[in-house]
Amino acid sequence: MTVEWNPEPQELPRDQGPFWPGAAERRSPRWSAILIAVALVILVVGGLIWWLGRDSEEDGTTEGSTDNTEEPATATEPSEPAATGDGATGSGTEDAPEPSAATADETTTTLAATTTTTGPTTTVAATTTTITTVPPDNPDQYGPPTLSNGSTVSTVGLDTVHFGMTAAEAQEAAGTVLVPAGPTGSCYHVVPHDAPEGIVFLVHQGTIERVDINGGPITTRSGVGVGSPETMVTDLFGDSIERQVRVDGTVDLVFVPSDPGDRNYRVVFNVSEGAVRAFKSGRLPQVMLDTGCESG
Repeated sequence: MTVEWNPEPQELPRDQGPFWPGAAERRSPRWSAILIAVALVILVVGGLIWWLGRDSEEDGTTEGSTDNTEEPATATEPSEPAATGDGATGSGTEDAPEPSAATADETTTTLAATTTTTGPTTTVAATTTTITTVPPDNPDQYGPPTLSNGSTVSTVGLDTVHFGMTAAEAQEAAGTVLVPAGPTGSCYHVVPHDAPEGIVFLVHQGTIERVDINGGPITTRSGVGVGSPETMVTDLFGDSIERQVRVDGTVDLVFVPSDPGDRNYRVVFNVSEGAVRAFKSGRLPQVMLDTGCESG
C-alpha cells in the first residue's frame, strides 16, 4: 500500500479550535448541564449584587423627626365683677389659710371678668374664665351656714365675712367650708360650699380681699343684684360712680366711697345691654384687677 505525505496543513472547520468540542461532544448531555449551571451562577451572583446595593440605599435614608411640641397649661382662675354697699371695716390677721379636702364630685362656676382701674372713662380688656370646685370631705364642720339668699354685699364684705379675715376665720363666719377653686398659694379663689350660688371669694396673702357675685339672689345693701338695670346703679350712687368701658362693649361702673374710712374699698358693677351681669366688692388693689391675682 502506498502512503502519500502532504506537507500542507489541513484546515479545520471554522467552528472548531484546539479546545472546542467536536460535534459528538456537543451533543453530549454533560455539556448542556455545564452551560445551564454557569447561567444559574451568573443569575445568582447578579441577584446578590442587586440586593446588597438595595440594602445600602435603604440604610442611608433617615426617618422623620418626632414632634415634641407641648401644650401650655391653662390656669383656672376666674375673673370677677362687682358688688356695692355701705359697711363697717373688717378685721384681719395673718394666719395661714386652711385648704379643704376634696372628693370626686365636681361643680363648675363660670365667672365674667372685669378688669378695671380707678379714674375717668377708660377702655379695658375683657376675659371670661371657668373655675371648678370639688366638694369637701366634711362640709358641715363649720356649720350652721350663715350665708343665705337674704345676705347682702357692702364695701367691707359679704354679711359676716369681712375683708381682712383669714380663710379660717372666714369659714367660721360663713359657717361652711370655703372650697379652693384651683391650686392654693399666695393668691387663689374659694367658693363657700353651703351658700347661695354665684359667690366667689378671693384669698390674697392669707386674707379675704374681695367677693365676686356672678349670679344668684345676693344683692348689695341697696338692693342692686345681677339683672338690676344700669339706671338703678347710677340713680343710687350718682357722682360716686366712675364709668369704665371695656373692649367687649360692656361697662364697669365703679362705686368710690366718700367716707375716708372706706377709701381703700371699691364696688364694681359690670353692665351689659343696660343690666348688671355681675358685680364685686373688695379692697384695693385686688378689687380693681382682673382675676385679682395679677400684680397691681
